[in-house]
Parts: sequence; structure tokens; C-alpha cells
Amino acid sequence: MKKQADFYKLPIEEVFSLLESDMNSGLSEEEAQRRLSILGPNKLKEEKRKGPFKIFLSQFKNPMSYLLGVAALISFAVKEVLDALAILVVLLVNATIGLFMEYKAERALEKLKKMVSINALVLRDGALKKIHAEGLVPGDVVVLEAGDIVPADIRIFKAEDLEVDESVLTGESTPVSKVSHKLDEDLPIYDRVNLLFAGTHVVRGRGWGVVYATGMDTEFGKISKALQSVESPKTPMEKRLEVFSSFMLKLVILVGVVVFLLGLIKGYSILNMLETSIALAVAAVPEGLPVVVTITLAIGVHKMAKKNALVRNLASVETLGSSTVICTDKTGTLTQNKMKVAFEFFKDDLLKQKALKVAVLCNNAFKSKEGYIGDPMEVALLEWAEENGIDILKLRERFPRVKEIPFDSKLMKMTTIHEGFLAVKGAPERLLSDCKYTYDDKQVTDLTEDFKRRVVSTVEDVASKAMRTLAFAIGESEDKLIFLGFVGIKDPLRPEAKEAVKKCKEAGIDVIMLTGDHLLTAATIAKEAGIVESENPHPLSSSKIESLPDDALYEAIMQARVGARILPEHKLRVVEVLQNKGHVVAMTGDGVNDIIALKKADIGIAMGIAGTEVTKEASDIILQDDRFATIVDAVEAGRVIFDNIRKVIYYLLSCNISEIFTVLLGVLWEKGLLLAPLQILWINLVTDVLPALGISFDPPEENVMKRPPRSLKESFLTKKHYFNISSYGALFAIFSIGLAVSSLNIKSINIDIARSYMFHCLVFCQILHSFNLREKRFIRNLKELFINKTLVIGVAISFFLQISATYIPLLQKVLQINPLSLSEWLMILTVATASIISGNIIEK
Repeated sequence: MKKQADFYKLPIEEVFSLLESDMNSGLSEEEAQRRLSILGPNKLKEEKRKGPFKIFLSQFKNPMSYLLGVAALISFAVKEVLDALAILVVLLVNATIGLFMEYKAERALEKLKKMVSINALVLRDGALKKIHAEGLVPGDVVVLEAGDIVPADIRIFKAEDLEVDESVLTGESTPVSKVSHKLDEDLPIYDRVNLLFAGTHVVRGRGWGVVYATGMDTEFGKISKALQSVESPKTPMEKRLEVFSSFMLKLVILVGVVVFLLGLIKGYSILNMLETSIALAVAAVPEGLPVVVTITLAIGVHKMAKKNALVRNLASVETLGSSTVICTDKTGTLTQNKMKVAFEFFKDDLLKQKALKVAVLCNNAFKSKEGYIGDPMEVALLEWAEENGIDILKLRERFPRVKEIPFDSKLMKMTTIHEGFLAVKGAPERLLSDCKYTYDDKQVTDLTEDFKRRVVSTVEDVASKAMRTLAFAIGESEDKLIFLGFVGIKDPLRPEAKEAVKKCKEAGIDVIMLTGDHLLTAATIAKEAGIVESENPHPLSSSKIESLPDDALYEAIMQARVGARILPEHKLRVVEVLQNKGHVVAMTGDGVNDIIALKKADIGIAMGIAGTEVTKEASDIILQDDRFATIVDAVEAGRVIFDNIRKVIYYLLSCNISEIFTVLLGVLWEKGLLLAPLQILWINLVTDVLPALGISFDPPEENVMKRPPRSLKESFLTKKHYFNISSYGALFAIFSIGLAVSSLNIKSINIDIARSYMFHCLVFCQILHSFNLREKRFIRNLKELFINKTLVIGVAISFFLQISATYIPLLQKVLQINPLSLSEWLMILTVATASIISGNIIEK
């Protein structure tokens, strides 16, 4: 069999010969079933969904889980069962939350699916019969009418005013007029006008064709097949967690070894130092981090769901916040994917009212319960008429149609005949040549050459703005037509798109439009949306993208910001070139032509309403309202999530480092001012859980959408953060031990009470530090002290737990602490606050 790409070049007789079929009788039922048994059903292979158990197991596939697993094993090995169980509980809670959020997203995606059963009118054994589209095979003769979804890839052999919406495949918003004759040149998909492609939509006319490809061999199938070989990249969060976990592993080993050796040098017993060093090493691991990260992501997912963004993968939320480039489709994403009258040219209101009458009568579109049905251009005219107060049904009842002369591509007009008059619509240049008259001050007058030139000049100007023009005429007969005026029709920009693009730019995110539409249309929309600011945009064509090497293509696409007549492989290449230059790429789209690039991009964003099901399957985030502006909300949510995760890590490390410094200084001090292993574990319990969880609810910083995106090379913590972590850790240790030592010398208290002071002070330092993480520190800006209500509640509970522990006999014994007086509590709180103020003064 001839390769599929050549069918559009062949005479129809040769096509039938190659497919071993007959134009007049189609296939026999027996032959169709034989082919079906060999080739399989006409449907795309669906990717097997992960079940709940697999989703649950996938939650453990990250470096932090591995590190915590090792910490749990070590704890079991040295019989620290309580700590080991605590770590395992943390891992299980984290995995359960992740399972719940991702499983919920998958179920929501299933609800989004439209259960459409596609049927086909097929010629079998010389008779027409309706069958399910899955039963089609190559060689079947199919009949299609307006409203039908094309069930397979088809070579047309007869077309009557046949127009097809191919936007889901090519990205081109304007319906394509189809022909039946062979084409001689090598042509891209969007110019193969004698072919019909599976999944596209017939909007006008009638056609007959022969199926030449089904299932995975269709153009949709080829894209689906290519999608399976495209691997989704690791998210920036996954990469950063890998770096952070590697750092923590080295720190844990170093802490354990140093503390153990120092203790031996200072004369402590091997067993005592082994228990202390292991407790401290395990404590150095922020075991609460995975849970807090997952909860932080879940909070972001919940907030985004309220704004109509369905997140399928938790890590995708933070990834979007890291995006440096958004590659967006045009049709249905920036524009409404709906034709609309955007320009009117009428001398006065009388001519406009008569034109509205023609627009309704000379029109085959109609309104049903589901909405408007018909050619998008004609639907746009009906909506225009309704917006101007015309009752479509009453007007059509008043002036019933006697006869229709259908639109003809050669005549470039359509005529309907009514009792006493003709209604005509068509190309302005055609109607100007057919009309002899117009109206002037409500009187019929001759159509002058000056007026014609004015109309032609305006038509050219409107066409240069990527609008299709349509003129109207009315008259008693063909030789007495009166020219009324014309309108410009376009797929308009979404109302919020321009502001959304502006916000992206303010956030340092480059927006690049990649569309299958014409260069002029692409340039116009890009300019309207503010993607390009040049008066004369120069979009990159597909041929230019193919010819340029990677470096030159990168420079060209960043300069042009627009690509037009783009095929799927071009979108994929642009995404890869941007990623190779260090960009975090978000790709939006609704059509099958977008899905490979969606999967390859760092984050794929599909349209929930206009998007195809395979596009949604390949995406990370689905916009349930199809608004480009929702992306901006999602970007902000992603940035807030990163900020809060960074704050949590900053907080936990500051606390853990302070414990390390406290133990090191205690080992070095000759009187044995050493934290007990269970005290270390208690500190982590009280300070690492509730305050850290409260931090994850922190509201956005003021400048969250005014700063540039983070570099991929930037870890969760910068050198500045590590300096501040070390500073606060050292200060907390110094102030805590300083309080104990000074109390020993000044108040002459015993060593046990001194240890209690140190223990409580260290806890208070850490708890107060949770208020100290916003860009405006609470000491510098007291107004922000209570801005995070969840944190306030968490801190209050932690304070209550710490104070209560001193009055519970069992905990007094386990933690080796004594009850304190009110003055002692105030003294400890004052010293802890002083450590925070000191840190504020010296931090970078």
C-alpha cells in the first residue's frame, strides 16, 4: 500500500485501487469484518491509569523519603523505637495526603470527559448504514454532513460546499474549504484540502470520501504514538529536593561523627555518646518536611481548584511558579475560538438594519437548546443580529425562504430568494461589482466609483487586521441589488488575555505564541494581546523554524515571540530549544496538535472546555474555565508555595542547627551541660510540627508577582540563607547555654535546673523564630505578627505543650525537667526574644 502521506496526491481512482474498494458499493460486510480483525478497532490506545496503590507507592519515590527511611532504620538498629515509629508515621501521613490529592485530581479529570459516542454513515454492500466509528476500516466509503465529527482519516472524492473546523489538529481557527481533486505539490497537513482528519468537525456542506487510515494510523494516532516516546522532565522541586537531601545526608553523617568523637575526647561513655550522636543526627533530618511540603502543595491545589485550575500532579503547582516562559496556543487560549463581528461599515443605521435582516435571512445557521449550530461565520452573524435586538425566529417566519442559491467559491456569494426581494451576502469586492445602487439619506441612489474606492480601501485595512470581510445586499432582482455595507469577522481576543500577558511580563515571564493559524492572524492577535509591541510583528514561519540551527532559533523565537503555521514537531522543537537554554517552560493548548509539546514541557496546561481528551491526559494542569488569566493566578499560587516551602526549610534547619550547636557547646563545657536524647526528640516534636505546618499557610509576600522567576540553578536555600541559618542556630545555642551558665554562676542553681532553663529557652527561641520568616521580620514590622492566623494557633499550642510538660510527672521524669515559677518563664521568654532581635540585627 502507498504510504499515507501520498493519498492527497493521487487521483481518486488510484486511491480506490490501492485500498481495494469500490466507489459505488464500498466494502462488503464480510471484507470489512476481515480487515477489522486484522487492524483492530478504529480508536486510540489509552494510557493505562495508575490505580490508588501505585499512586500511593509513587509518593515514596523522592530523596527525602529515602533519607527518612535510612534514619528510621538507624533508629531501629539502636533500639530508638519511638523515634523510628515517629518517622514512619510521618512517611505514611505524607504518602496518604499525596494519594488523596492526586487520586482526587484523576477522578475530577474523568468527570471532565465528555461521553461522546461517534457514529458514521458508511457504504457497505452498496447500501448506506450507520455504524459505530470504531467499526470503520480502510476502504470504507463514508458520507459526512454539517455537524458530524470526522471518524477517521479520509480522502474526499466528492464535496458540496464542504467546510471543516480543523483547529484541534492544526490550530487554525478559520474553517477549511475542502475539494475532491488531487493535489500535486508536497504540502503540510493544513494545506491538504482534499483530506479529512479524524476528530475534526464538519461545519458546512456535505462530503463523500474513502477511509485510508484508522486508529493509531490517523494523524491523531501518530501524535498519540509520538507522545508515548516523550518523557516528562523532572520538576524543579524534585531537582531542588535532590540537592537538599544530598546536603542533609552529608550533614547528618558529619554531625553524628563529630559529636561522637568530641564526647569521647571529653570523657563521656561510648554508650552515652552513641545515643546522643544518633539522636542528634536523626534530629538534624527535618522529618516533618515531606508532610509540610505535601500539605503546602495541597493547600495550593485547593486554592487553584477554587480558581478553576485542576492540578493533576502536586509538584506541578510549584513548577508553574518557577516558569520563565509560557508558550501559548492562540485559538481557544488567547482567543475565544468563536467567530464574532468585530467591525461594521454602514453609512447610517437604516443600512445597518437592512444588513441585519439580510444576515439573518441569507443564513443557514440556527439556534437550538444546546446553542447555535452551523458555520461559525453564519453563527457570528446570528449572534450579531441578536445583540442588535433582532428576533431571529420572528424575522424568518415573516419572510420565509422561497429558494436558495448556495454559496459558491467562484461566485463568492450566497443568495436567498424571498417573496418580493433577494437577500445576498458575500465577498465585498463581488457585491460591489454586482450592485448598482446604495442608500443615501434613505433614498436609493447610484453606487458611485468614489464610494466603491472608499469601501475597497476600508476592506483592505480591515483584512490587514486578520479579519474576514462579508458584505450585504438586498434588491428586487439580481440586476437591482442595493449595496448595504460590510462587517469584519474575527476570532476575538479573550477580554482578560491582554491583562494576563501584562502580569506575566511584570513577573518576568516571557510569553511566546505558537499557532497553526496564518502569519497575519497570528501577528494581529499577538499585537492585540501585548505579546509583541512592534507595530509590524514578524512571526516565525514553520519553514524558518525547520531551517534554523538551535542557537539561531532561540534568538529568533525570543525576538519574534510569535510562531505561525506551526506543526506539532515545531512546537516540540521550540520547547526543547528553550529548555536547553535553561528555561522552565509552561505550554498551554487545547488541540491534539499541542499534546507532544505539552508533555515535553516542564508543565503542560490544557483547556478544560475546548481541550480534547488526549490533551487533558497529557497535561499537568487543566484550566476548567479556559481563561488564560487563570494561568497568572496559578503562577502566583506556585510562587507562594515555593516561598512557603523555602520558609519551612529555613525554619526547620535553623532549629535543627541550633540543637547541633547546643549539643556541641554542651559537650565542650566541662560541667556536662548536655541535652538528653529524649529532650532532643521532644524539641523536634514541639517545634517542627505545628509551627512548620502554620508556616505553610503563610499569605503571599507583597512583591510575589513583581520579581523575576527563580533560576533553575537556585536551590531552596542560597548562601545568604545558609549564613542566616547558621547565625540564628548559633545565637539560639549561645543564648540558651548562656542563660544556663549565667544562672549557675549568679543564682547558684543546680545543674538540673540549669539544663531545664537551657532546654526551655531553646524551644522558645525556635517557636518564636517561626514568626521571623517573612520578608518584613516581625521585630521590624509588628503589624505582620498576626497576619498568619494558622501559625498563631500552632505557636500557641506549641507553647502550651512545652509549659504543660513541666507539670506532668511522667514527662518531668522522661525529659529530666523541673516545674518553673512565672518569673522564671518570663526570664526564659525574654532571653529567647533577645536572641531573635540579635539575629535580626546581624542577618544579611
